[in-house]
Amino acid sequence: MKKIILSVFIASMFLAGLQSCNIDPTSITQIIYNRVSAKERLDSANAQAQRKYGSGAKLVLILGQNVIFEGDDKGKTDISIVTGLSDPNNLGAWIYVYKKPGTDTLAVYTPNPTPGAKDCWELTSVFNINTLIGLIPDTSAKNIIQGAITLVNNTNFNITTPISGIVDSDVSLGWANSTNPVIKFNSSFTPSSSTLNGDYFFSNNTTGAVKTVNMFLIPGLGTLNLPNFVTSLTGFPADVWVVNYKKSFTAATESLTIGTVVGSSQILGIPFLSLTSKCINLSKFINQ
Repeated sequence: MKKIILSVFIASMFLAGLQSCNIDPTSITQIIYNRVSAKERLDSANAQAQRKYGSGAKLVLILGQNVIFEGDDKGKTDISIVTGLSDPNNLGAWIYVYKKPGTDTLAVYTPNPTPGAKDCWELTSVFNINTLIGLIPDTSAKNIIQGAITLVNNTNFNITTPISGIVDSDVSLGWANSTNPVIKFNSSFTPSSSTLNGDYFFSNNTTGAVKTVNMFLIPGLGTLNLPNFVTSLTGFPADVWVVNYKKSFTAATESLTIGTVVGSSQILGIPFLSLTSKCINLSKFINQ
């Protein structure tokens, strides 16, 4: 319900913006696609959060809902709301979450979808952290991600990588799609090499499936705690992009959750296996 409310809120603000620009909302289907990557509006969100809440406002999370996973716009979301008006659950959106200084409350922004706009809208009053948690259906990864998000919400963890050093969503998605090998681990957190990446997951057993991708940028060290469990893992970054692939069938859902590094020069390693990769499979119990 919160996700629907959030989506409807964005759509209603968009329609109000159209009317203020003397654009007839009934002609919305004629609007050119408005597709943006995560970092295209991040500077704007930073400026707005710090202007309103002070320089102590810290970025703690980026959420990408319904990220495009194929074609020339991979790694972007379609914020034009053409599909969102008919089904808010299909709305493409970036959500930038900040911790307000000196408090345990969050400030939330999303790109203004009006064609030609470069700013963001504040959504603080309608955002709930459970909206994010609900987007992770894979129970084998959900405990890890939910624990990380809870820590972000309840502690002082924040994204510490300089914005200039974070690869954009299209780069992270490209790594998650095609990296081979991917580091994986079993229920005992024993690591090994895997050939399972996003491209294979979405090309295998997809008859009748609705495919979606959601992405998250979260503080990794101190929240995911993977280096503590996978003690032989080296190069784990301070912050992590998380890519969640989902195949929804009539009676079941399958998902794959992959974490990627955030810097172009960063790399994960398992020295005793002579294994290096930019990706780690956060979905345990994967045999491949």
